[in-house]
Amino acid sequence: MAIVEIQLNRLGINSLELSTNVVDVSAGTSLHILFVNRGSPTHATLRCEASAYTDFTYENIYVEGELELEIKMKVDAGAGCFDMQIITGYGMRREAFTVNLLKPCPIPAPDSFIVPNESIVDPKKTFVSGETVMIFIIPIVTAIIIVLWQFGYLNIDGYAMTIIVYLVMLVGVIIAWHSAQ
Repeated sequence: MAIVEIQLNRLGINSLELSTNVVDVSAGTSLHILFVNRGSPTHATLRCEASAYTDFTYENIYVEGELELEIKMKVDAGAGCFDMQIITGYGMRREAFTVNLLKPCPIPAPDSFIVPNESIVDPKKTFVSGETVMIFIIPIVTAIIIVLWQFGYLNIDGYAMTIIVYLVMLVGVIIAWHSAQ
């Protein structure tokens, strides 16, 4: 975290001291400016012309004791530098420091790994359910009834047989619908 400390009123009225003349900040991070006022409450103006690097332009600050200001740098900003000015005493005192904006170190992507496909067994489906048994038994029983009827072993008229086949198909549709859910 980049921090610049600015001392106000330590050496006299409207005096201005910077902890550094140059600070390095990575793109996408923040520059923290700590104002420390050693005298009467005062106004300080912080300004820069760096729209390529930050959305911050200026701020007029009323400093009573200590105050920290966070200036966010753009994530997509390129490497470069700009000056940040501090003004006190209604323009009487001016100081500046340089902000070197560095491109962030790219974080290497983790090596991709392949997860083996594992068959996921549904505990509800491990045993043969009643629906599964019905799906196999109903067509077999229906086929047996139709064969016995065709060869004359069942004494059922055509109308009754149509109703039986319709009911068997209806039961099959209902079982299929339930098993799909």
